[in-house]
Amino acid sequence: MKRNDGFTLLEILVVMLIIGAFFFVAVPKFQDLTEVNLKSASRNLTATIKYVYNEAAFKKNIHRLAFDIEAGEYWVETLQGNEYGISNDSSHKRHRLPNGVYFKDVVTERSLERNPLEDEKEYILFLPTGFVEPAVIHIVTDNERFYTLATKPYTGGTKVYDEYVELLRR
Repeated sequence: MKRNDGFTLLEILVVMLIIGAFFFVAVPKFQDLTEVNLKSASRNLTATIKYVYNEAAFKKNIHRLAFDIEAGEYWVETLQGNEYGISNDSSHKRHRLPNGVYFKDVVTERSLERNPLEDEKEYILFLPTGFVEPAVIHIVTDNERFYTLATKPYTGGTKVYDEYVELLRR
């Protein structure tokens, strides 16, 4: 009677081949998912910027799009009296970036002139005159894939670049 204590070399090679085939197919799909999340985040931010632009112009009120860079969150605030606050409107609530996508920074002309030691939160200002502060929002993935969203001051639109682009000063 023959005793079988282990696996043959052929059995081990077949298992290794199956595992290799799995990684060959699955790993690119995970990278595609990160790319989908990056595109989704840029679309959501673009829609929010256009919404806040329209909201400020039509309701004749000052709004700002505020960012918590560390938490990966953004939300809309409205000037109420002398203070900014979040209204009860569901579109003003906090939004979180998708998994694997992070804010690198938010750059405005105002933030370029400010002392870097000041701990002021980042925001983009929207005026009731139909003007949005020139700004760039840099979002990035774990594997250093950048998207840059640049606001268009007079239309409320957003130009999206699939690379890191600096704020063009006027």
